[in-house]
Amino acid sequence: MAVTHPRRPLPGLYYYFFWLIEPALTLAGAWSAISNSQGYAADLLHNEEPGTVNLGKTIRGQIVVGGLGSCFLLFAMISLSLFPIIKRSLPDRPDIQERLVKGILIPLAIADLTHISMTLLPLPMSLLQQPLKWTYMIHCNVMITAFLFLVRSMYLLGVGRGKSAKRASRKDL
Repeated sequence: MAVTHPRRPLPGLYYYFFWLIEPALTLAGAWSAISNSQGYAADLLHNEEPGTVNLGKTIRGQIVVGGLGSCFLLFAMISLSLFPIIKRSLPDRPDIQERLVKGILIPLAIADLTHISMTLLPLPMSLLQQPLKWTYMIHCNVMITAFLFLVRSMYLLGVGRGKSAKRASRKDL
């Protein structure tokens, strides 16, 4: 009979990834959008849409790009503040730790898919089908977010967290 080990709610690799690495990536995006909204907007597309080349130079564009940056900042601050609290405040309650982590990661995973979709769906089909022609900003938005989604999915699927003695029920999610 195989020995099952309890599922670890927040092993070191996931803890440090969600607490430090992901927020660092997100803060880099926030910094880029907030500190240089003109450059951020210009770097999204080359000249595929001539009417919006100067979007970042307009008040409207600065508000939109700055708002995106402030959302990135919010996501980073949530992870920077909550993951240490979850890890340190509930060491004897792995069941609550796991529920809280899932409560953060599931909405973020949904936001990941939304962010990728909202980045790609507006692109003209001719550009969408040729990723080599994407700007580095589109690549960053899509690839970094897809990587974050992959790590979140791995956590939610239990990869690297040990075996569970029981299957998770809907109420555990």
